[in-house]
Amino acid sequence: METQVRVAERSAVSTSIAITLDGYLDGVADASMIFRSAVDAYLREGSERACWQLARRIADIVRTLDDMQQTLEMRHVAQSARGAVGSAMFEPLTDLSRLVKDMKRQITGFAIECGFTRCGRRVPAPLVADVQELTDEVCAAIDALVEASRPGPQGWQQPAADADGRGVGWHEARADRLSTALVRRILADEALEVKARLLLAQFVEEIDRLADQAEGVAGALQTRSMGGSGGGAAVAQAH
Repeated sequence: METQVRVAERSAVSTSIAITLDGYLDGVADASMIFRSAVDAYLREGSERACWQLARRIADIVRTLDDMQQTLEMRHVAQSARGAVGSAMFEPLTDLSRLVKDMKRQITGFAIECGFTRCGRRVPAPLVADVQELTDEVCAAIDALVEASRPGPQGWQQPAADADGRGVGWHEARADRLSTALVRRILADEALEVKARLLLAQFVEEIDRLADQAEGVAGALQTRSMGGSGGGAAVAQAH
């Protein structure tokens, strides 16, 4: 029979881990907001400074998340003998880390391109609102993933839709439709040079790519949930 001290120690570890996991997901949500702001900055004239500021902010978030993940994994190694938490609790973090690092790569690209071009808006004015709408849907997919993937009493759960049925998949599908329509408009615009059309199409596809990644993470979480992956016991004791 476990002693009360051992049970209390395990419960304290579980609570600490649950709090840190929530903090990690908060960081991913912050990165989503920065990405949305970075796209808006990229669409404005004279935006080089703003893009670099946002690039530095998301770089700080990436470093913080890497440190948090390392701390969690080290704590798991130290506490695994006590049965405090299963390694499956940390598997989604690697997928989320890739998502945030891709946001960082894109934002840094915005800043570099602004520095090279130093000329007005790179996206034609008639397309700006559509690019912003696409970005909103992409970020909504990421935000839905963050909120639906917070560990519950049984560990990492299958991401669920919100009250309106708008889960990760719903937002990803809408982002895909918006990006497809945008790319078709861009490629058909003969007022633009061929090189400009290709670059703009790539820009749109890169933004949409984040929603695809979010859906991929959601699918991985669903697979783990259906497979009954371990690690829920630790969080269960934290609530």
